Amino acid sequence: MEKVWNSDDLLPKKFKSIMKITLLFLILGILHVSADTYAQKAQVTVEVKSGTFYDVVSEIEKQTEFMFFYKSEDIDNSKQVDIQVKNRQVTDVLNELLKNTNLTYRISGKHITILKKDAVQQQKKKISGTVTDPDGIPVIGANVVIKGTTVGTVTDLDGKFSLDAANNDILSFSYIGYAEQEIEVGNRTLFNVKLAEDYKALEEVVVVGYGTMLKRNLSTSVGSVDSEKLLERPNATNVFQGLAGKVAGVNIALNSGAPGGSPAIKIRGIGSLNSSNTPLYVVDGVVGVDPDQIDPNIVQSIDILKDATSSSIYGARGANGVVVITTKEGKKNTTNISYNTVLSAGTLARKVDVLNAEEALDVFKRAYEAQPGRIAPHLDPSNMFTHKNDLFNPDGTPKYDTDWQDAVTRTAFSHQHSLSFSGGSDKLTAVANVSYKDNQGIMLETYKRQLNAFINVGWDLKEWFHLQAMLNVGSSNARNSENAISRYTLEALPFLPVQYEDGTYSRKGDYPGAEDTENPVRILKERKNIDKNQYTLANVIGTFKITSWLKLTTSFSRQDGSYINSSYNPSTLFGYGDTQKGKAEKAHRNTMSWTNEDYLTFDKSWNKHNLNVVAGASWYYSKTEKSELGAENFFDDYFEYNNMGVGTVRSKVGSDYTDNKMNSYYARINYNFDNRYLLGASFREDGSSRFGLNNQYGFFPSFSAAWRVSNENFFENAKKVIDDMKVRLSYGTVGNAEIGDYASMARYENKRLPFGKDMATIVTLKSMANPDLRWEKSRQLDAGIDLSFFNGRIEFMADYYHKITTDLLYELQLPSNSGYEKTMTNLGKIRNQGLEMSLNTRNIQSRDFLWTTSWNYTMNRSMVLDINDNIIGKWGGRIEEGHPLNALYGYVRLGTWGTDEAEEAAKYNKKPGDIKYWDKNGNGMKDGEDQDYIGNGAPKFEMNMTNTFSWKGFTFMFDLQWVYGNKLINFTRQLMGNRVTFSNAYADIPVNAWTPENQNTMVPSLRLPGDGYENDVDSWSCEPGSFLRLRNIGLKYDFSSRMLSAAHIKSLSLGFNVENAFLITNYSGSDPEVTSYDAVFEQGVDFYTYPKPRTYSFTLGVNF
Repeated sequence: MEKVWNSDDLLPKKFKSIMKITLLFLILGILHVSADTYAQKAQVTVEVKSGTFYDVVSEIEKQTEFMFFYKSEDIDNSKQVDIQVKNRQVTDVLNELLKNTNLTYRISGKHITILKKDAVQQQKKKISGTVTDPDGIPVIGANVVIKGTTVGTVTDLDGKFSLDAANNDILSFSYIGYAEQEIEVGNRTLFNVKLAEDYKALEEVVVVGYGTMLKRNLSTSVGSVDSEKLLERPNATNVFQGLAGKVAGVNIALNSGAPGGSPAIKIRGIGSLNSSNTPLYVVDGVVGVDPDQIDPNIVQSIDILKDATSSSIYGARGANGVVVITTKEGKKNTTNISYNTVLSAGTLARKVDVLNAEEALDVFKRAYEAQPGRIAPHLDPSNMFTHKNDLFNPDGTPKYDTDWQDAVTRTAFSHQHSLSFSGGSDKLTAVANVSYKDNQGIMLETYKRQLNAFINVGWDLKEWFHLQAMLNVGSSNARNSENAISRYTLEALPFLPVQYEDGTYSRKGDYPGAEDTENPVRILKERKNIDKNQYTLANVIGTFKITSWLKLTTSFSRQDGSYINSSYNPSTLFGYGDTQKGKAEKAHRNTMSWTNEDYLTFDKSWNKHNLNVVAGASWYYSKTEKSELGAENFFDDYFEYNNMGVGTVRSKVGSDYTDNKMNSYYARINYNFDNRYLLGASFREDGSSRFGLNNQYGFFPSFSAAWRVSNENFFENAKKVIDDMKVRLSYGTVGNAEIGDYASMARYENKRLPFGKDMATIVTLKSMANPDLRWEKSRQLDAGIDLSFFNGRIEFMADYYHKITTDLLYELQLPSNSGYEKTMTNLGKIRNQGLEMSLNTRNIQSRDFLWTTSWNYTMNRSMVLDINDNIIGKWGGRIEEGHPLNALYGYVRLGTWGTDEAEEAAKYNKKPGDIKYWDKNGNGMKDGEDQDYIGNGAPKFEMNMTNTFSWKGFTFMFDLQWVYGNKLINFTRQLMGNRVTFSNAYADIPVNAWTPENQNTMVPSLRLPGDGYENDVDSWSCEPGSFLRLRNIGLKYDFSSRMLSAAHIKSLSLGFNVENAFLITNYSGSDPEVTSYDAVFEQGVDFYTYPKPRTYSFTLGVNF
């Protein structure tokens, strides 16, 4: 049954309530940012008898926050004034005061200006001009505002502007990176303004743990990306798709083409045997936020803390690096409304080269001919199997030639929309955003829809107190494909139609002898697998300014999430729900966590010294509740998972509850002497309920130092070329606590086992307690250099790091006679070391043209230094001392047995044409001891380069990705290439297959199933994974403000992008950027993953 979609699918009732609250916040924020809000609310009581103008004004200033501005010569202070009002608005008093005079007033925020009426009448005149930089190059988008008002404009593509102003108005000219200038209008109508660089404003600020720092004063390794760079990839559905390739040392692999799919993120390699090697995500100070819940349009910047010293302030959670996301805030005395949309179409980017119908039938014919007396069924006149007449012509040629990769895919149309409001008054700022994404997958029936609302409001309630409140709510609804659908697609027989003329679906078993599997198109259309996710993040931060150099920050945040997975396999699907007469499952997971942070910040400068100290404490709690239910034997497929009581068999019933607590104390010290010598240290102690009673607390210190060589006197002559040079050194310790709740305790599980003729539920021991379980620790040394040439025209940064991780957390399998299955323990030691480089250049910069390049290089080498024993993973992965952590293992294929080796082959129970393996241990048989190291799943290096060309209103950019030196186990090819199993095969298999005339080959002879079939991972399926990809290419046009001013539009842009435009690789699979699994053992394994699309996008952005 296809359920009719309604709003509750994306937003259940309890989340609608949250949305109402969000809407209320939004309305209140908009009301507060209007310029005359305070004037409308402020009330005064005035009792002035036989007084003067000054008496009334002074009384208003005493009772309110208003300040008056006027020219003394305009005021007749000898005139007697009588005003007596009680609890009246200020505007009422002013109207009474200025009645029957030649004066009027204008209110801007908390300022009231008294003007002559004739001055107001004559203030309107047209003025114009040009704004340029110090080199005379027009500044596009500079702000030109009449001071004390919200009246203004921005410069166009030629740096020109025009607006109406009065002679006594003061014009304010400003732009990011330049000092603000103020000019009185006077009698002038033409202005040519040259802005001067504001070096203080140009200094980039990065967000580190519990505060910010100037990037130039960092003594640690931090990578930063702003919102502009993040949105260069407009079709990104989450922040990390846009971040891919932007920061050295950060590997973001888009492993799957599934709609809304989350990339796998690694910072400086794999640092743990535990399955979680993902970094810690911090959003506006809230730790542990799922980045999929953050819309890219609300992100102001992302700062990535890569070394141990920068991330150690987060202690046990910073082992894999920290990603700090800062959302946008409103700006005071401005108002902006923006709308952005992306319309896209995705198609299958790259097909796997498999056999067509005639080629596949020829392979079957050759396989049968290899056995005397056998004939292929489609060529056998006496074999009248079902559908034969519908599949083949009388001469045995196929009637159909189905491209199954085309059959299961489509042109996927998607659309994304984002509506934002931002603004503020003197004391309040607000940002609100609502976004919706509807992304179709290129595989039939797959999709992901997501709705998100965000609001961030800040109040200066007092001069000494600032309050910030943020709320982010949303929901998503996704339909997923069957995990093995890519396998069924590639193995499907090309001479079978998708559907016969009577509408019934074909099945692989329609051809005699073929392994019977269901039609992949039918699986996609009829099998349901739905994920629904709702989430809420609320955060309140209060900042108390105690003195000019000391402040207290306290925050409280809460996260709530609800996840439901519903699946149904109908009784009509072979191999799925047919034997169970329909199979339904539901899994629920509800999560809640809260965090309280309280810390003091000391920041004081004297003479040439600056000292910044942060010290505080953190309390964290989380809980997770799970339940699952499964039912089978439905009398009708109509009910699916919506009425599981109809199923008469309960296949699954279970529930679970876990929680964990963490208390932390931390401090960070940064000292700066004369902007030359920079010292830093941080300390954190964490206590976690996840660890054994004997080791619940861990201490994580770090130290750093930097020397700005360019500020030394002896460097003055070099400054003509190298304007900034800084060397850095840091050493620190971080921990890892991502092992799940109750990992150190004894755990039990329920099992259903046969008991007589029935099934019984019993409780068995699962995990043995380990009270000595301790923190996994990583100690990291980092040495770096930052260089700037020709006044920032060229910027270069390089880092070398050396990281040792000890006491690795691992769930060790125990012998059966122990009475337990496994236990969480500490074992082994691994090393990661590498080199990172980044280069940013302004290659050409002239009046109308700008060409910039961003390039980065990443090299990481991992090594297992110590391990108690070999730990074998699946699909060819193994951890073994002296080999990389990403090592791939398998049998070494030497070739195939030749006819002159028949006697030797027989010793291994083989014959000519069979695969010939290396007998590593020489025992005359193929066994597990013969497996050997066959490759490294990690690349030798990765390089990314982005070029941007701007000419007047046009911007053209392209983004290249080059990954080199890794190997991939193509498990698809391994299964499809060793023997004919009456499935389709790679197109090169029959060409290269062994024959008496072609014996020097790696591909075995074509024979029937069961005749020497091999499907073990070996060196033949371990392929080069290097590739060069044009990740993104786009063209955008920004319309000039001169063209838009009549429509009251600040800016308008149109763009077109192509994502995954081309790929150059020798890899035979669908895409080399793939890891089917996230576990350490399975890096570099391609096991039927969702294919990637090539996406064409049209973008529109408008600001009012």
